[in-house]
Amino acid sequence: MKAVHTARKLPNDGVRNGWYESLPPPDAPRRVSSTITADWAVLGAGACGLAAARRLGELRPDDTVAVVDAMRVGYGNSGRNAGFMLSHHSHGGIKHLDVARQADRLFGCGYTYLRETVEAHQIRCDWSDQGQIYVSASREGDAHLDAVADGFDALAVPQNRLDQNELQAITGSRFYTAGVHVKGAALVQPAAMMRGLGATLPANVTLFEDSPVTELHTDGGMRLVCPDGEIVAKQLILTNHVFAEEMGFKRHRVVPLGLFASLTRALTAGERRHVGSGEQFGLLPASPNGSTVRLTVDGRILMRNTFTYARDKRFSDDLIENAAANHRTSIAKRWPALDGVDLAATWGGIMAMTRNEGRVFGEIAPGLHIVLTTDAAPMTRGTACGKLMAEKLCGIESEELRFAEMIPEAAILPPDPLLRFVANHRLNKIERTEPAER
Repeated sequence: MKAVHTARKLPNDGVRNGWYESLPPPDAPRRVSSTITADWAVLGAGACGLAAARRLGELRPDDTVAVVDAMRVGYGNSGRNAGFMLSHHSHGGIKHLDVARQADRLFGCGYTYLRETVEAHQIRCDWSDQGQIYVSASREGDAHLDAVADGFDALAVPQNRLDQNELQAITGSRFYTAGVHVKGAALVQPAAMMRGLGATLPANVTLFEDSPVTELHTDGGMRLVCPDGEIVAKQLILTNHVFAEEMGFKRHRVVPLGLFASLTRALTAGERRHVGSGEQFGLLPASPNGSTVRLTVDGRILMRNTFTYARDKRFSDDLIENAAANHRTSIAKRWPALDGVDLAATWGGIMAMTRNEGRVFGEIAPGLHIVLTTDAAPMTRGTACGKLMAEKLCGIESEELRFAEMIPEAAILPPDPLLRFVANHRLNKIERTEPAER
């Protein structure tokens, strides 16, 4: 393995994060501005990284841990998602039941760790144990919803069916024809949760923000080079998501897909009468071409849909505007009275999908380890994998760790331009089918 790994691209894409912008301004960041020495380094302060750093700090109170991120905590992918903390998930059509059961065990592990941490530190992130509702809006969508329900049956997860009238009572819209409600999930303000997780790390864990790592030297220890300083550590855990491949690690293992969301301004009291009882809710689409929808505690609508192949890890102004137009249309289809409501922000995030629902988890070289959250339920699965990696490195065995290591390694993918062609073909096909679901 090379001794020097240079980052070809850094995470900051310049795209706004509506969740983050709705929060008060954070305190000034601690940056890497000198030579920092630590027993452990964690590169990436998202769900995986903060879980790994927190658990290392808990298990090794006499060790020092340095966690570093190129941006502010809560601004990147872990603060851009729709805010579902899932303990169970079914996307229908389970191909490998054993793998699905192992993944479901990880979702529950991550959910529990997050919930306990949020409660212990009284993190203010609008945490609400409301569960998730999968929805459909057409005959084709109903077939997908049946597959979702069958998946939960296979996983022995209880569920409740909802009809159109029940969904109208929740959402104020007759757009949806059927739903499946599953308990054991939370809705949160994801940027607020991540910021709170970063602010409540153990005393032996130091968080550095706004400190992009431009080079990684792996000869004789780990040296992470930042613009104004460096971190020197005995061991390193890579938790920088798809940007690990920009340093040459685990290339051709995941398909990076961009997914876009918009958040409206807070609705007026009159506008909120059109969205059901006014209580927050969260909807997940049964159809691949559906939309994730939330009504937040402060009365905003989150609309998330529109995919793109994201190998470039950058979102152009045209992409953002196209997504915003789609979101405006989707809001108007559900609530005609809200046609034209202002969007406070539109942004993109990157999901890492695999060919075989596989894992990127383990040791790459002596002292160098990687955790990359993939596929479904990335926040809870990523939290679980970060926690379990720390436990593995500290010699703590568990049934959850055994499950994580039983999941097959993420399968090799073809390189671009072939992968780009295949991904775009599939995404275009999804957009053409079941347009009524979006």
